[in-house]
Amino acid sequence: MNRTRTGLIDRLETCSADYVWYVSHLPEEEIHHLIAEGGWTIHQIAAHVRDAEREAFLKRTEQILVEEHPMVANYIPEDWDRDHYRREESLQDILSEFRSSRRKLLRLLRGARKKDWENWATHPEYGKISLDWILEHAFGHTMEHLAQISHLQEQTILRQLNS
Repeated sequence: MNRTRTGLIDRLETCSADYVWYVSHLPEEEIHHLIAEGGWTIHQIAAHVRDAEREAFLKRTEQILVEEHPMVANYIPEDWDRDHYRREESLQDILSEFRSSRRKLLRLLRGARKKDWENWATHPEYGKISLDWILEHAFGHTMEHLAQISHLQEQTILRQLNS
């Protein structure tokens, strides 16, 4: 495996730990009350990150590793959320499930062979996708939502200071 790919897998692991640490240390009273742009609470964002990890990144990786040029399903967060989101689910359970799925994804990516990295899948919206694309997308997705939640915290601090 090339250095860039190995480095990004390592960064994916690190950003996962950062994400889980940060979200798990948020005040409980803010989890359901702070609303991000788009109307999701921190709890909903955390559930979305977990669900995307499991239902999109991990499933697609598994398919690419066992099938030649598979057709992968489209993951539509709003549809999944409507059918599966549970407000009463504990944040710790959500984060634990995210960690478990991410560890499995990391293990699969680290164990992928040259032929696996050369394989690709067909996605209904994106066209051809590869393990490299999944790796980049998973990293960006985690970082995007970590930044989103951090921005909410920044705004909360400013409101408290200026009230």
